[in-house]
Amino acid sequence: MDQICFNKIMKCMNINRIVVLIAAVLLSCSYHTDTTNKNKYGKANSSICRIAFYNVENLFDTEDDPHINDNEFLPTGKLKWTEERYRGKLKHVKEVIDGLNKEHTLAFLGMAEVENKAVLEELLKNDSAYQIIHYNSSDNRGIDVCLLYNTSYFTPLTSYLSSYKSDATPKVNLREVLVVKGLLWNDTIHVLVNHWPSRREGEEESEYKRAAAAALTERLIDSISRNNEFCNIIIMGDFNDQPNDRSIVSISTMLQLRSTTTNHAVELTNPFAAMQDAGEGTCKYKRDWFLFDQIFISNSMTNKKRYQFVSAKIYNPEWLYYKQDIHSGPYRTYLGNKYYGGYSDHFPVYVELKK
Repeated sequence: MDQICFNKIMKCMNINRIVVLIAAVLLSCSYHTDTTNKNKYGKANSSICRIAFYNVENLFDTEDDPHINDNEFLPTGKLKWTEERYRGKLKHVKEVIDGLNKEHTLAFLGMAEVENKAVLEELLKNDSAYQIIHYNSSDNRGIDVCLLYNTSYFTPLTSYLSSYKSDATPKVNLREVLVVKGLLWNDTIHVLVNHWPSRREGEEESEYKRAAAAALTERLIDSISRNNEFCNIIIMGDFNDQPNDRSIVSISTMLQLRSTTTNHAVELTNPFAAMQDAGEGTCKYKRDWFLFDQIFISNSMTNKKRYQFVSAKIYNPEWLYYKQDIHSGPYRTYLGNKYYGGYSDHFPVYVELKK
């Protein structure tokens, strides 16, 4: 091979190398453009996010905790809570979280009836998008509330469990409220996650307990708003009362009274009130639907140009109903001592906000 031919070959190889490099760069840029604005669920991030609450119905592990009464939820307990059933429960709860994420990103999710932080870590084992805020409560059964948050949307600043003085209302042992202050789209908000006393003793017989829970929630709102009367507040939870029940109505009534005497301007909107009027619910007892799970938003959030309220809904796709029959109730894990192997005895609820 003479020198001229060799030089021509080398020149062609260099040109081909440059072409390959340019093609690789263009392909990389194209791929980057397609995925930068997409989250792990495959949809583009937008200016709309979801804020949700879900009572997951006893998300317990199979380990015996000597500090709480979790004896029912052990492999040897009366509910025969085995590792297989526990893993199935985790799978189901994660499916609901993924479902809530399908159309718009779930910025944060309040949950009730979780045993400890360990079950939440197992739940999110393969989901790096979410972090956990959880504290062990004083509940003797060990059912706590928590907040899971998407780090791309929400940044927590402070969090704590509220305290409750039982001497204020004798014979009432309330679950603490989880209070979280953080940044949603760089705007400060306060989130209160609740789980109020049940109606197990009867609606009227237990009403005074939920009245005490409402008073505690009102005091927390008052404390938060003293330094900023236009603060952003979201209240979510399983209230075990419906929007038109006295305990729920009393929150708005107390706040309105407070605003006239102290010039505090905190006002709340409960977008789920209209759903109750339409006969919708998040849980079912016999033939009756009850809307116990709700999310309140302070008017300061939606009155600002920064946020726009989009919608409020019960998340109840057909697969969350027992036997996928929309005339049945939620596909629950247990009914009494009978294992059904479903998701929860409650449907989740969510609101959508637009930036």
